[in-house]
Amino acid sequence: MNFDFLFTNLFDKNIAFYIDEKEYTYLEFKQTVFSISNRINEHNIEGQNIGVYLSDDLYSYAAFIAIWLTKNAYVPIHPSYPDNRRIDIINQAEINYVLVTDSHPICVVGPTSINISSLHPAEKLSFHYIEHIKSDLMYILFTSGSTGAPKGVQINCGNLCSFMDHLTSVKMPLTVGDRFLQMFELTFDLSVVSFLFPLQLGGTVYHVGTNQVKYLEIYRLLEEYAINYAIIVPSVLAMLRPYFEDIDLPNLKVVALSGEAVPLKLTEEFQLCCPNASFFNYYGPTECTIFCTAYAIPRTEIKSANGIVSIGKPTLNSVYKLYELPKDGEELNASSELHIGGEQVSIGYVQNEEMNKTLFYKNGETPYYNTGDLVFCDDMGFLYYLGRKDQQVKIQGYRIELMEVEHLCNKALEATSVVVAIKNEKGFDELILFVKETEINTITERLNQYLPKYMVPSRTIQMKDFPMNENGKLDRKSLRNSLLNS
Repeated sequence: MNFDFLFTNLFDKNIAFYIDEKEYTYLEFKQTVFSISNRINEHNIEGQNIGVYLSDDLYSYAAFIAIWLTKNAYVPIHPSYPDNRRIDIINQAEINYVLVTDSHPICVVGPTSINISSLHPAEKLSFHYIEHIKSDLMYILFTSGSTGAPKGVQINCGNLCSFMDHLTSVKMPLTVGDRFLQMFELTFDLSVVSFLFPLQLGGTVYHVGTNQVKYLEIYRLLEEYAINYAIIVPSVLAMLRPYFEDIDLPNLKVVALSGEAVPLKLTEEFQLCCPNASFFNYYGPTECTIFCTAYAIPRTEIKSANGIVSIGKPTLNSVYKLYELPKDGEELNASSELHIGGEQVSIGYVQNEEMNKTLFYKNGETPYYNTGDLVFCDDMGFLYYLGRKDQQVKIQGYRIELMEVEHLCNKALEATSVVVAIKNEKGFDELILFVKETEINTITERLNQYLPKYMVPSRTIQMKDFPMNENGKLDRKSLRNSLLNS
């Protein structure tokens, strides 16, 4: 892992982070990292999973790097998590130490707390840093599990280095001093590239705090600080759509859309706001280290299916296999289940052998992960995301993809819509349409012009805004639960 930014004076006077209206130089960041590293080393902690009770300041970022320097792995714990989830994470990851700050001094009873915001800045490490080996664990991120218990995805040094190798292989027009947007919660894997990549380049990380309206703060930072590189979730970008006519971002060099399916029309509209930017669509589950396929989005003739931009081809050290599902009737493109393989594939979930045996396997010496995502591949090798396998339903005997229904509903209504499926009282799949509040009074009539009868949602619910989760993604689970609880 490249930590040159810590062991050189080249960037010391440059701004490393901009957080809550305050700038921190590389020297200040380095001193904070060293002070935390030395405190960890005083406790003789090595080869362990260390919890970080997240704070909206410099200390969380410094803690992650310090934990790596001391040959440990970090496990982010969000202060908004309920106690039972925090306890579950601590128990699963076998956490004995949690780093806390003055703003969030208490995590849960059990592990030893180390307050990192009361340490004096250190000019150097009090120990000799030893390079990582591939098998060293770097972080564990907990994602929601189907059983209700969180799943801890383990990423080691080999996984992360393989991912970073891909990034450096793509010759992006970025340089020392460039400005990078970091809009993600630190429990989300896109946050890793959003702070680690700019630090290795000598850039500035502009942190979007949790105490602001996220999409408005993103808008402000993009314009006011002339951001050069931004990874953005499409759901957040959609919230900026009403401002597109006023948004002018000539300084943006790279726009990466990731975290969700990327709508074609939204992409084309935002490209007009960023006349000099190269656009990318990045796809990848947490289990495959941040992202594992990429598509350089052109300005014209963008490859897409069902109104969704292609996810492109595998990144430098990734490969894939497709398991084709049978066609139904006149279906043009057979759905295939996507399995990702290569150096970025996680070693598996922590303490979850049952799911590890189900989703992770080896083909020869190559590790693979069954993503559960459905795709098809065109004649030129480009992949197209069709949705989750668990978002494929049967209506009147027809197999359909919810994403296809959404695309056609958006087209018919010229409004943003979301389709979810629930089981009705007879046990059959039923489609429910959520649509942004609109003046359309003839929704069913409009839908009938674009969709066959079996694909027309049985109910329509109009909403002012769609719910978002903490990572800025559309919260489909919340929409589904609102139906089940009504």
